[in-house]
Amino acid sequence: MLILEDCTWLSEIGPFISELKKLRSLNLRKCRRVKKLPQQPDWMQSLTELLIDETGIKEIKIDSDSLKELQKLSACGCTELGYISQIGHLTRLEILALDGAKINLDPEIFEFPRNLRILSLRNCSMVEELPPSMGNLGLLEFLDLSHTKIEELPPSVKELRNLKTLKMGSTPLRKFPEDIVNLEKLEEIDFSDCTNLEAQDCRDISGLSSLRILRLSSSIVPGLPQDICGLSRLQTLEILECDQLQALPKLPSSLHSLRWGSRKMTVPNLSYLTNLKELLLKDVQHPTGGLLNLETPKAPDIGWITRLTSLETLELSLSNVTTLPGNVSALTQLRELSLSYMKELDLTQLPSSPSLWTLRLKHCKIQEPKFSSLICLSELELDNCNLAEIDSLEDLGRLEVLTIFDCRNITDVNGLKNLPRLKKVKVFPSDPASLSELCERGCEVDLCG
Repeated sequence: MLILEDCTWLSEIGPFISELKKLRSLNLRKCRRVKKLPQQPDWMQSLTELLIDETGIKEIKIDSDSLKELQKLSACGCTELGYISQIGHLTRLEILALDGAKINLDPEIFEFPRNLRILSLRNCSMVEELPPSMGNLGLLEFLDLSHTKIEELPPSVKELRNLKTLKMGSTPLRKFPEDIVNLEKLEEIDFSDCTNLEAQDCRDISGLSSLRILRLSSSIVPGLPQDICGLSRLQTLEILECDQLQALPKLPSSLHSLRWGSRKMTVPNLSYLTNLKELLLKDVQHPTGGLLNLETPKAPDIGWITRLTSLETLELSLSNVTTLPGNVSALTQLRELSLSYMKELDLTQLPSSPSLWTLRLKHCKIQEPKFSSLICLSELELDNCNLAEIDSLEDLGRLEVLTIFDCRNITDVNGLKNLPRLKKVKVFPSDPASLSELCERGCEVDLCG
């Protein structure tokens, strides 16, 4: 093993390396002045690992009779890398990562090694198409094509029977690839930020029996397949900023996390999702400031949320929901609560259990700003809230982080110096001198406003 990582002065590999005939691992990571790989005589025949991430290497040329024992080739962050030779002969190669390279693979002639388990081309912005021979990668488990220019997958991907993770976020993908819907081992699909994606073409995804994670945020999907409820292992569903998605079909009760955001959303009763640990509902992405006063339909009944007793994280950002359900204190497992646009927020309604550690309030009007009942809070954030003062801060003995942003009516924050665990404060105080004691004891203070 030869580790030269972070040798910023190194510009080339000297002839000494030719004596290392049994070298198995070469690490040149962050040797940014290294522009080319050494030639490949006998010394490279035993090499199993070649790590050249964040170097200045411009091309990877591998002779047909070299590096036959290579198992891992990692060249992530090589922004000058513009060429890689044929590597199909590297039959022992299991991991290939070329993230950020400027390579342009010719799908007609380029072939990946057949025994790859991990292939990452993330941020390879010049890659527009995969070779038809992708189906030969029968052992492939992980495929990351995020931030490439790939619009569709070749039909041969249906042969990737061992694929577990497929990531194509921020690509010009237009249709849900029907050739993947019967990959029984596929556990994660990430099509986030595929702004051209329309998923209605996919009518049947019941064959994805192992799917645990489905991410479709920032797409133009108008609906989800009706048979999604049959995916009994699905735990995470992310569909944020899907503005064409107005309604949801029945979802699998196995869900642990649901993150849904749409300007046109109709909030259904989801009380049957009793295993949910995280719920985010959001119908406004970019408020213009202040409390909203929109022409909205009648507020939906969200009382069913109080029956999701396993919830640990809850975020509500619904412009026409201005109050919390009466029995929200029943959510005794809640650790993180984020609320927006609550015009009649009563802090005494919030769970006072020891589990509630984080409270974030945005664009809320708080009736009585007394936080004394929330004694276990470790983080409190107030953003654009309509209140003039904050009472009972001195009672929050476990508070570590306090953020007050753009709450223009606040003229005083009392009790900060009495908080022994306070580590970070970002606030607009009326008297900066009052925070000097916090600075002296090592608390990070940011006077914003």
